[in-house]
Amino acid sequence: MSKNRAILSVFFLALTLTRLIAQDRGAVSLDYELDTVFVVEKAIQPSKEVNAGARVTALPPEILEANRSRTLAELLAENSVIHIKSMGVGALSTASFRGSSNSQTQVNWNGLNITPVMAGIFDFSQIPVFFADKVNLHYGSNDIKSGTGAIGGSVNISNVPVWDGETNTKISAEYGSYHSYTGRALMQYGSKRSSFKSRLYHQHSDNNYSYINKVLTNTPVKEKRTDADYDMTGFMQEAHFRLSDKWILASAVWYQEGTRMLPQPLGVMMTSHERQKEINLRAYAGLNYYQEKSELSFKTGYIYYKMKYDKWHKDNYFDPEGNVNASKTWVMSGDYSLQFSKNIRMNSSITYQHDIANAESYRLIDSTKYFIDSVQYPYPTLQPPVLRFRDVVSWQTALRWQIGQRLLADGRYMLEHNNGRTVSVYSIGLVAELLPQKLYLRGSNSYNYRFPSLNELYWRPGGNPDVLPEQGNSFDATLSFKTDLPFNLTFNMELAAYYMLIDNWILWLPTDKPSEGYYQNQWLWTPQNKRDVRSRGGEAFLKLIYANDQLKSAVTFNYSYTSSSTRKKQHVDDGSFMKQIPYVPRQKWNILFSLDYEKFFMNFQAAYVGVRYITTDQSYYTTPYTICNLRLGYTFALKEKVILQPQLRADNLFDTYYESTKYYPMPLRNLLASVVIDF
Repeated sequence: MSKNRAILSVFFLALTLTRLIAQDRGAVSLDYELDTVFVVEKAIQPSKEVNAGARVTALPPEILEANRSRTLAELLAENSVIHIKSMGVGALSTASFRGSSNSQTQVNWNGLNITPVMAGIFDFSQIPVFFADKVNLHYGSNDIKSGTGAIGGSVNISNVPVWDGETNTKISAEYGSYHSYTGRALMQYGSKRSSFKSRLYHQHSDNNYSYINKVLTNTPVKEKRTDADYDMTGFMQEAHFRLSDKWILASAVWYQEGTRMLPQPLGVMMTSHERQKEINLRAYAGLNYYQEKSELSFKTGYIYYKMKYDKWHKDNYFDPEGNVNASKTWVMSGDYSLQFSKNIRMNSSITYQHDIANAESYRLIDSTKYFIDSVQYPYPTLQPPVLRFRDVVSWQTALRWQIGQRLLADGRYMLEHNNGRTVSVYSIGLVAELLPQKLYLRGSNSYNYRFPSLNELYWRPGGNPDVLPEQGNSFDATLSFKTDLPFNLTFNMELAAYYMLIDNWILWLPTDKPSEGYYQNQWLWTPQNKRDVRSRGGEAFLKLIYANDQLKSAVTFNYSYTSSSTRKKQHVDDGSFMKQIPYVPRQKWNILFSLDYEKFFMNFQAAYVGVRYITTDQSYYTTPYTICNLRLGYTFALKEKVILQPQLRADNLFDTYYESTKYYPMPLRNLLASVVIDF
């Protein structure tokens, strides 16, 4: 605690000194903080539609620009109250909102739901920040525009055209610890009638970082991580066309592939090696028609995912193993918005989605037939991968009503038919302006579903076709305040409180019931509806800005408190009753000091994650930790329209040992140097 208090003191002292040295100076600067978006009376766009009473935060372009070589997992972990559970740099990293599970977080790209249909869990380590122009976070169950599933919240990635812009090219190279390097290039062209953006990205790391092994011996031993290297390559092409004053055609293609080793947890002797190769292809095309009081849009999208898994053993003691699983998704949607009157806006949309899984892991194979009484029998000819299909049709309607000058009401309803099951979800919200342009109060209530993923239904062995959808009901209220203070200061504040009930929470647990094609008493792991959860808590956002003609500095603080626990006993001796859900920290905060003085810029950040229990009875836990990062840079104007920007970044500045996931150590201090050329 003394270390955390010292860090906070340093931040506020730095801001005070900054203001003193900046008297009679002036500034230009970048703002690297998480800002709050107040969603009221904005132009309706299908990819941005959200309940006005919901809490929505947006990461500003400056903070995205500062983290272009990093992943979305690292960005959200350090700049939001979303909890990121990571198995290491480049390894699986998932996100959860407000005490929900990682499968209850939805990810949308330009209004297209890109959450994997097989796993149902999004890996944020596989999304470079470089491919996002905007990132919006929707809290709670309010995001129903892109279908069911966002019980905890949603992460919304979007790309923005560059109408009437100049031709611009930006190239960057970064190299750092553990033989890590990143190269990226952005080329964009904009005119009155067209907009094009091309992006190319490659990242590699040997990822052989040092860590302290506290598991195998009584005396901690410093070791190097093995089997953790990764490669990631991707490109994105966007094209927008103004066909006329009323018609716009938009399209984008995003291809990405990566190969990574899967490291073993501490305490496991290295006897096998695992590797995973993934291919992602995402594409969409949309046609928008605008009139004075209405908008009509059509969109079609395609998502392809393929994962090849290989496992081999030391000295080839056992035969190698592996499988190939793939999925395809087609989406078609139509959306219509109408400004019915001065104070009433209506919207309706219909969406059809068709999913196909082509999975070797869905085949029925009884392994007990091949090794009987110490005799190895030959394997039969394997069946081809199994095809599984899912069709989803949804209809959504919304009404936004301005009641007087200071009150706005918002209501949304969606009906979804998912492979024979039909559900209704809703979201209602209110926004009140308490002080003109300064103080706002908004609140919402929403009800959402999450249908089981294809893996939860059909994985072999263990898939459960009878598992029920998860249900979530959430209530939240947010108070927002912004004002100008003396001495060139601006103060922003947002306080939020929420209450969520989640029923039929799906867990993979062992069972002695027979699975299809298998014998009884094999204790297979299978998805079951075994948890009813109550989550409640609060969030705070504080931001103090100082600016003059040459200098801009700010201190930004994010904080969350989460109490998420089971509210029903599964049996008499249920030790998880009223205990914190595993891997949900009660407290999380991050604080950022940013400074831009003429051509020099820097930011210093600290992020704290509290205790996370790893068992349902709270008998084991991970140690809380505070990580500090430092970034420095300078901007050179070489000649007309050519800018050179060298940067230096130090992650985990104070060499802290920590684990995001138990027994998966994270890197100690590491340094990276980069240069950006803009012309």
